[in-house]
Amino acid sequence: MDKKYGITFQNKISSDFDKHIEEFRTLGYTIIEDVLTDAELKVLRSELDRVYKLQEMEFTRERLRDINEEFVARAMLCYSEDYMKLSSVQELMNYVQSILGDYYILHLQNGIINMPNQPHHQNSWHRDLPYQNWISSEPMGCNLFYCLDPFTPETGSTIVLPYSHKMKTIPSDEYIEKHSVQLTAKPGSVVLFDSMVLHKAGYNSSTIIRRGVNNMYVKPILRQQIDLPRMLDGKYSDDSFLNMLLGYDAQTASDVITFRTRRLYKTKK
Repeated sequence: MDKKYGITFQNKISSDFDKHIEEFRTLGYTIIEDVLTDAELKVLRSELDRVYKLQEMEFTRERLRDINEEFVARAMLCYSEDYMKLSSVQELMNYVQSILGDYYILHLQNGIINMPNQPHHQNSWHRDLPYQNWISSEPMGCNLFYCLDPFTPETGSTIVLPYSHKMKTIPSDEYIEKHSVQLTAKPGSVVLFDSMVLHKAGYNSSTIIRRGVNNMYVKPILRQQIDLPRMLDGKYSDDSFLNMLLGYDAQTASDVITFRTRRLYKTKK
């Protein structure tokens, strides 16, 4: 190690886990490789395509276009057991727990399909906690973005602005253009990023579809994008971890009796 002058404290890294957490907290993102096998990727690609087609039939393609929702599949775990499993991979829950603490919920699970040579609403810069001009000393949310196909500049891989989770206001276009980074990742990799990091999808100029799955986890004071407990109608609620993860205990109580009954139940666990 190089000699240092005037340094009184330095982070110590003893594992890949520590390395990824340090990158996450400093840059706002990190890439974890080789999370999914080829066999798992094949199933997840097929299931994403199936769920999207089903949701397209439910709502119609024309209406999806009207609201900029074409090629987005939402709440896939409510349609697919494979995506239910993907929401709670233990290796990656260790990262979420380290970042958010012992109590967190799944805010959303969205499948993003970037078709070749077609614009996508994710091509716009955004935060996954949108419409906010504030930052917090500790993360309010983090994302596990699964890369199901090659993530390269040609396929329109995600572009991020490093350190932007620490920026209260959005920098100028000139700053973003100069300092943004387009990620490269193999299929089966996961991009772990702070939900306040400024990012966007690139333009897919290749000949292949690029699929990704965004799982966002938040502290339970933030409401879910979609009411997963209501969609699931009690499914998985008897599993203590999934009960927490899916937000059963974080639902807004419908009345005072329900609120107090939940508290009573917790004291007797």
